[in-house]
Amino acid sequence: MPPSSPTSEPDVIVIGAGAVGASTAYHLAKFGVRVLVLDKELGPAVHQSGRNSGVIHAGYNLKPGSTKALYCVEGSRRLRAYCQERGVSMIQNGILVVAASEERQPVLVELKRRADENGVQAWLVDRQELTEIEPHARGAAALHAPEGASFDAEAFVRRLMGDAVAAGAAVTYGVHIKSVHDHSLNGGQSREVEVRTSAGTFRAQGLVNCAGLQADRLARGLAQDLKVIPFRGYYAELKPDRRSLVRGHIYAAPDLAFPFLGVHASMRVDGRVLLGPGAMLAFGREAYAFHGVNLRDVIDTLSWPGFYRLLLQARFRSLIRSEVEKSLRLKAIWREARELIPTLAHGDLVRSFAGNRAQLVNREGQLVDDILVRETERAVHVLNAVSPGLTCSLPFGEALARLCQRKLNGATGPGWEWASNPARFLRPSTV
Repeated sequence: MPPSSPTSEPDVIVIGAGAVGASTAYHLAKFGVRVLVLDKELGPAVHQSGRNSGVIHAGYNLKPGSTKALYCVEGSRRLRAYCQERGVSMIQNGILVVAASEERQPVLVELKRRADENGVQAWLVDRQELTEIEPHARGAAALHAPEGASFDAEAFVRRLMGDAVAAGAAVTYGVHIKSVHDHSLNGGQSREVEVRTSAGTFRAQGLVNCAGLQADRLARGLAQDLKVIPFRGYYAELKPDRRSLVRGHIYAAPDLAFPFLGVHASMRVDGRVLLGPGAMLAFGREAYAFHGVNLRDVIDTLSWPGFYRLLLQARFRSLIRSEVEKSLRLKAIWREARELIPTLAHGDLVRSFAGNRAQLVNREGQLVDDILVRETERAVHVLNAVSPGLTCSLPFGEALARLCQRKLNGATGPGWEWASNPARFLRPSTV
C-alpha cells in the first residue's frame, strides 16, 4: 500500500496561507511532519501578508523582552538572508525616524534605549546628519536604523509556500472553513482535530490556526475575552517624477502609547514610494474600500464591550479623528508627511491601495500589542501576529512548528495561553 499523502491523512492542518502559516508549514514539513495548508483564497498572501508597505522592520521600537521584540530582531536577519538566498527582491535601504521638533527628541532617546536592549543596530543623528541620509527630510534630530529594508512581501510568501510544498507539505486553496472541532477539549477518547470545510471534513492530530483576520472566530472558546477589531490603512504614493524625494524609509517619531506608526514614507523594491497609512475603523475585516461593509463584522465590533471602553479613552478618540481624515483625504496625508519632507507638494500624491490590520481588543478596551498564542492539547491558535508579524514570520513559524511537533510527541505544552519563555523554541537559522 502506498504511503498516505498529507492531503488525505495529514498529521497537522495549518489554516491560513499568509507569512506565518507558510513559515509554520515549511518548518513542519522540514521536520518530517505531514502537513496540509487550507486557505479560502485562491493563492497565498491575499490579506495582511500581501497588503502592506513591504518593510522589513529592524525592531528598534519594540518593548524589550516582548515576544515581538524577540522574533522581530531574529526575523529581520533571517528574512533578509532568505531574500538574498532565494532571489526575492529586497533592498536594505534603512529606516530614519525623525523628530520634527525638539519636544519629540525624548521619543528618539527611548527608541535608542530599546534598540540597544533588543540588539538592533541604530544610532542618533543630528539635523545635518539626517539630511545626509535623506536629503529631503527635515527635523531636529533622528534615529537611523540601517538594518531596515524593503522587500516583495507577496513574492516572499509565494516562495516560502513553494519551499514548503517542495519539503512535502500540501496546500489546498479555495476552501472555506466552516468550523473547527477540537476533540481534546471535551474529554472524549478521540484526540483528533476536525476541520469542517466547503470541500468536506479534514482530520488531523494537530492544528495551527494562522487565519489572521478570522483567527479569533476559529479559536472560539479560547478567545472569548478578545475580539478582532479591523483597522483599515489607506496608502497614497508619490507620482513617478517625485519618487526621488525618498531614498529609504522616513518615519515620524511615534506615539508609543499606540501600536500605529503614523504616516511614513517608504521606498518599495519596485521603485514606488508609499505614504501612509491612515488607520480608520473598517466596516469589514476584509473590506478594503471605504464603502465596503460586512454586516456580521460590523455587528461583532458594535456588540463588543471592549470597543466602547476603547472609545472612552480621549487619546484614542483623538487618534481616530486624525486617522479617519487621513483615510478620506489625500490632503491630510500630505499635511502630515510634509512635516517630514517640507518640499512635498499636495499634487505630488495619488491614491494607492488599502490593507486591514487584525487588531485584537480585550474586554477592558485595551489594544493587544504583543504576539498572542493560545493552545490546547492538540491545537495552536495564533490570535495576534500583527505588524511586525511579517518580519517575525521565519523564526516565529519555526517556533510554532516546534510547539506543534512537541504536541504530536505527547507533550501537552504550558496550557491555555502561550506565555512562558518563547525563546525556548528558537533555534539557529537553518533556512
